[in-house]
Amino acid sequence: MQFRNGKMYIPTDKGSLSVNGVGYLEVESDLIRLNLGITSNSDSAEKAKDKNLEILERLISSLIDYGIPEKDINTKDILVNRNYIGCDNQNLSFVVTNLVTVMIHNISNLRDIYSLAIENGANDNISVDFLLSNPGYYYSKALKKASKDALNKASLLASSFNVRFNPAPFKIIEKSSSLYSIAYSSSKSFGASQQDLSSGIVKITAEIEAIFTTILC
Repeated sequence: MQFRNGKMYIPTDKGSLSVNGVGYLEVESDLIRLNLGITSNSDSAEKAKDKNLEILERLISSLIDYGIPEKDINTKDILVNRNYIGCDNQNLSFVVTNLVTVMIHNISNLRDIYSLAIENGANDNISVDFLLSNPGYYYSKALKKASKDALNKASLLASSFNVRFNPAPFKIIEKSSSLYSIAYSSSKSFGASQQDLSSGIVKITAEIEAIFTTILC
């Protein structure tokens, strides 16, 4: 809380009251990003790449046949690593990994799509990110809650210090950002048991600073 004269060095019965308001929401995810890896190894990089390409094509075909639009399937750069075997590092193999992301709009299909991906060659770096299809909508709702919180705090403080205040603040500062105030959840613990393929919780926090004009009662 902050009180100060409206004009420097000039006595007045007006001041200001500054408060922070916080709004918090927990929302169930309605969009999922399934991250998949395909890893192969061979005594030559080309053999490993060819093997991975074959699996990748089979995987993507199976996802499209299931009904996933091609625009929701994305492949990333190939990763090639050398793998030395034995104490003398004489035996050399190459490990090739392709990364695939699949956007799933119908969460009820996650378990089936996950199983389909495993059956068709996904074998590494498998994880799920729980997202929101319209994060801005929920951030706006959190901002409204933050505004109400600021007004409630201002009312409580004004009453405690026996002052009146204008409920319309003369200055509002948004201290949070929709880009950095949404905490998405992830899971990397699936494995063959598929132990938890349910929707995750997304946490949204908004914060503002509101400055109100006060008048002594």
